Amino acid sequence: MDNSADFSSFQDKVTTALIRSSKTVQKIGKEDIDFHRTSNSEFAENLDEQSSRLLSLTSSLLKVATDGTDIKPPALEDEDSLEDNWRGIVDVIDNLLEKADACLDEFTGIIKKLSPPQQDRIREASSRQQEKKFPTIYDYGPSKIPKPQLLFRTAPNNHDTSPFRPLLKSKPHAIVPLEQSLQLVGTDKKPAFYPNPYEKEIRESTYPKSTYVVAPPVEFGPVETTQAVWVDTPEGVAEMVEELKKAKEIAVDLEHHDVHTYYGLVSLMQISTRDKDWVVDTLQPWREDLQRLNEVFTDPNILKVFHGSTMDIVWLQRDLGLYVVSLFDTYHAAVALGFPKRSLKFLLEKYAHYEADKKYQMADWRLRPLTDEMLKYARADTHYLLYIYDCLRNELLEKSTPKRNQIDYVLERSKTEALQRYERPVYDTLGGQGAGGWYDLLSRNSGQFTKEQFAVFKAVHEWRDRVAREEDEGLQCVFPRHVLFRVAVAMPVDKHTLFKTLSPVTLIVKDRVTELLDIIKKAKIEGATGPELRDVIKPRKTVEEATASLPLLDKTPAMITVVRADSSQFWGTALQPQGTVAVPLNYKVAASCEALRLSVPIPPMPVTVSEVRQMIHDTTPAAMSVEPSPMNTPTTKTDKQSDIFTVKEVAPRRKRKVTETNDSDETSSSGSSESESESESESESESEEEIQIHQPPTKKSRQRPKEEDTVPFDYNTATSVLHSEDMAAAAAAANLPNQKKYFNPYAKALNAPSGVRKQKKETSGRTFTFR
Repeated sequence: MDNSADFSSFQDKVTTALIRSSKTVQKIGKEDIDFHRTSNSEFAENLDEQSSRLLSLTSSLLKVATDGTDIKPPALEDEDSLEDNWRGIVDVIDNLLEKADACLDEFTGIIKKLSPPQQDRIREASSRQQEKKFPTIYDYGPSKIPKPQLLFRTAPNNHDTSPFRPLLKSKPHAIVPLEQSLQLVGTDKKPAFYPNPYEKEIRESTYPKSTYVVAPPVEFGPVETTQAVWVDTPEGVAEMVEELKKAKEIAVDLEHHDVHTYYGLVSLMQISTRDKDWVVDTLQPWREDLQRLNEVFTDPNILKVFHGSTMDIVWLQRDLGLYVVSLFDTYHAAVALGFPKRSLKFLLEKYAHYEADKKYQMADWRLRPLTDEMLKYARADTHYLLYIYDCLRNELLEKSTPKRNQIDYVLERSKTEALQRYERPVYDTLGGQGAGGWYDLLSRNSGQFTKEQFAVFKAVHEWRDRVAREEDEGLQCVFPRHVLFRVAVAMPVDKHTLFKTLSPVTLIVKDRVTELLDIIKKAKIEGATGPELRDVIKPRKTVEEATASLPLLDKTPAMITVVRADSSQFWGTALQPQGTVAVPLNYKVAASCEALRLSVPIPPMPVTVSEVRQMIHDTTPAAMSVEPSPMNTPTTKTDKQSDIFTVKEVAPRRKRKVTETNDSDETSSSGSSESESESESESESESEEEIQIHQPPTKKSRQRPKEEDTVPFDYNTATSVLHSEDMAAAAAAANLPNQKKYFNPYAKALNAPSGVRKQKKETSGRTFTFR
């Protein structure tokens, strides 16, 4: 804006537009919106659509206004979120007003413009801030970086369902010629496929002798002082290969991108020797020429050190036609040594004392040129890896035993990784099987669908996969998984509901919304007569199915088999048979009980009624049936005390003597009423009997009866306890005159004190004596 006249006209236009919008909003607010919404469905839909549009515009304005600042824009998902995030909106507006105020002051001349050095410092600060905000793979919107695959000599074909044919044009260090290696292999049961062309070379390869020798680790130089070469030309690749041929060990790592492409792209390759690093741009149109690296990668005399090479081996075959012979995977070395963590970040900190910033793992490595921080992170993955290999190799050799050679274990596992081969993921429409199929998604989901929802889920899932192949985008760029489930549950049949269900809507879906609606309508109609979800998704295997392939001790159908642990948590190894290498995972219940009986001397338990009677007959003496039962003998006065038993609380004090008890009772009863006196005297007489019972036994009574004098109790000849003769005699005695009443243990509990009469304080150790 050059002069104040232009600004004045612009200010008038903005002010007029704001005033007009404010008046319109006020008029709408005065009307009864809820009434019109309920009375007119078309008005409600239009109102919701405009509301969503305004929220989207507001969110976009908030993002633009906070770009380059420390303020985080609030997320506005619905009308209620305006109130919840109003404080954040006010902060954004205040920041805008402060900027506008500063600009107006500078425009009017109140504040002078910044000098050139100050502007340079501001530009440097903003550039550093932009470096921190590197592009990440979480940006699922339209790709801000042009797709490099559009410039490849051989464009990716996402619709090809034929077996993947290796990209090899030549085969260095071959044992089997290239023509024989590229032969289809297949049987009647398995589909045809191309094997790994270096399978024989990998299996028969022998590692360098230095792998089995303990040697001091070769120190690494700092990243800042070590030479790094950026390779982005065929000439640079040729020079790099010639230098790598002279090395004995090299370290290799890849950076991969799989968001804005269906299959994925190897975006960067890092290769390091003991004194040099290379960073190779693998997104060039001539990237197929990188097959020259097979002269190094397949040389068995050069050790290739990777970390976690499972996916790297597959990506190298798919994109570049590269194969690896003499692989050493440091991940398997960390497993063999039993490290608590096996990540490269952990190994870098343990051995190299270098802390890698793993946020760059999520970076979009298609960015060109790379930022300094991204380049430093990429170099570090291989720059220290050879030193880590030296340390791991020494530890593996030191901890090896004659029975278990740790280094051989790691090398065998590394060969298994190198023998992998890439296969194209083929979409199974009917069964939903495969890595990207719908079967795994539904089997892991706990919710249940109706017939219509199940049919819509399958149809929309297939549509999403087809669109992603056509656009060469990741599935999440069409819409993520949770949105797929949301569409299947809602089954929208109009654009408004579909947009609301898909929110936020990507450009890919927006251009094909009519096609998606037709897919949903058709699937909903066909699903009414289609299969149920539970008929298609098989339940998880039961215990019997999971253990069907295991060796059974007895295959009798009547026997129940259960899965058992190797050792009992309670008995430990007591139940394990001695002298065997391993314990079978399946046991019969009878076998486990027999093992328990043999390990612990538990008496055998009877099973049938006849066995119980036989056991009783064997253990009962012959004289037992002749002798009268103790319950049938007449009770004498001396024997009467044996029927008295006392339930007594444990008191912390010593037991008081008889005289002390009587004195205390007399003292406490002096101020009581007649009823209390009678109860006191009754309790005194009872306590006397109790004290007599608890007196120390005499020397004669201390003698324990001999074992041969004791007679086992016979329950078969015993009389009923509830209706015994003693109980009947006691009940009759209670009704006779001049006889002591039968003791009721709950009498005192029922005689509650009345009024505010002073209650007798209960002392510890009080007892109730039962007859």
